[in-house]
Amino acid sequence: MAADVRVVSRDHFGTASLTAFLELMAPFASPVVGLATGNTPGPFYASLHREVGHGRASLADLRPFAIDEYVGRADHPCSNREFFARHWDTIPGARAVHQFEVTATDLAAEAVRFAALLEAAGGLDVVVLGIGLNGHLAFNEPGSASDSVSRLTALTETTRESARPCWGDATPTHGLTLGLAEILEARRALLLVNGAAKAAVLHRALAGPVSSECPASFLQEHPALTVVADDAAAACWVQSSREASD
Repeated sequence: MAADVRVVSRDHFGTASLTAFLELMAPFASPVVGLATGNTPGPFYASLHREVGHGRASLADLRPFAIDEYVGRADHPCSNREFFARHWDTIPGARAVHQFEVTATDLAAEAVRFAALLEAAGGLDVVVLGIGLNGHLAFNEPGSASDSVSRLTALTETTRESARPCWGDATPTHGLTLGLAEILEARRALLLVNGAAKAAVLHRALAGPVSSECPASFLQEHPALTVVADDAAAACWVQSSREASD
């Protein structure tokens, strides 16, 4: 099944992302949702906060799970835990996000614990994703197999460079992540992409060869993928699509 790709202006990225998210959640009575962090979904969370605050949306029945976490100080302002404290926990009625515990003494066992918790919840109904400059999904870096599971993983230099402006000298070398297996088994997937820096990798993910060298390319095989991209991020994909139709 071809992906539902929605190209929008930068100004409408947040509202378009929210619209897609609410549509994907609608079939599920108590959806289990995987949540991304970072700069890309910021406008999405802002729109969600506004709509819930005005009574036009509700998160009361949603069961949220983080899809990854840096192995660093849990209370560091750049950790995903702190991201959710700012962008999710402040939304009225939002349940606490199930998260990886980076203070665990055995991080490999923590990844197994988290995967079991998600499995007990029934697996992901909807997963919200961003994409790294190297094509990673969550912290599934290039080389990750499509059947990889929740685990401790080493971060590539590309990923660390993206994180360094926030983390500085404390930039983590490792992360805990859901595997591609758990992500690709989500019943609905929502990929959010914005900015010109992501144009090449989005095109590679949607139109390039399906390969572990670009983990996001495995989304081409997902049966229910929705992509929301702003004009800048979609530029290469739009151009390629036009050339293919000529």
